[in-house]
Amino acid sequence: MTGRVIRGHGKTFIVLSQGREYACEVLAKVKQQVSKRTPVAVGDVVDFVFEGEGPGGIEGVHPRSSKFSRPKVGVGSDAYEQILVSNVDQMVIVTSVAHPRFKQHLLDRLIVAAYKGGLQAAVVINKVDLKHKVDLEHVKEIYGSISVPVITSSASDGTGIGELRTILREKESIFVGHSGVGKSSLLNQVQPGLKLKTGEISDSTGKGRHTTTTIELHPLAEGGFVVDTPGLKVLGLWDITQEELQHYFPEFAPYVDECKFNSCSHTHEPECAVQQALEEGNIFQERYQSYVRLYQALG
Repeated sequence: MTGRVIRGHGKTFIVLSQGREYACEVLAKVKQQVSKRTPVAVGDVVDFVFEGEGPGGIEGVHPRSSKFSRPKVGVGSDAYEQILVSNVDQMVIVTSVAHPRFKQHLLDRLIVAAYKGGLQAAVVINKVDLKHKVDLEHVKEIYGSISVPVITSSASDGTGIGELRTILREKESIFVGHSGVGKSSLLNQVQPGLKLKTGEISDSTGKGRHTTTTIELHPLAEGGFVVDTPGLKVLGLWDITQEELQHYFPEFAPYVDECKFNSCSHTHEPECAVQQALEEGNIFQERYQSYVRLYQALG
């Protein structure tokens, strides 16, 4: 039989096939086909056997059209690829203007992760009902320049919920962001029947507490699926080199071939067309700073 993995818990994965859910474990032959520990991820299309008693067995994983990955440390001294979800269309990156504060560098890092995994990106800036100093129009201008939509929202008063429903309709989306930015609260506004757990901000740290502990595909009434993820404290980038990072900053594309050196890093070289575009105002300073920070971190 063939089905879609819609959630996992420990060694057990729930596979949806022809309207029925099957509890399955990963057979040894599948584990042997991968070098590390993520042989099956939520969103995978799998072949499985189920004989009516006990858990079924996943015996094959179909090729993935997209994925959201991060490095996972803990097997000896080596990191391995942890795939959080596969075969979805877009990453909806949720931030907040305050509590926790807006962090553009994390936003840019997540956009890189989306592009690397073959996902479209969209941005939601939540809690706009709170007092803040974020220049929302400037943020929209920055990401509009690379065709990434930005929605301003408030789960408290309903601002932006209609726009959010529109970008989710008939698509499969993963919600990512720091704990406490309001991912689950927004999804509960989009579709109240989801009844996802929500949490408060810690008074002592000013950071959110994790409320989503598992990853699950939730069907939406207007079509499509959505995946809520545990809040990310740190996001490492998986399998990205310094040399390829420029390809995930699309505003660089018109200029990279005009640089003096083919191996230009766009950080210090003379006659760099990207830096010239920055000086002329054709690339936003905030985005370039994110690029340099990420480039240095990958070194």
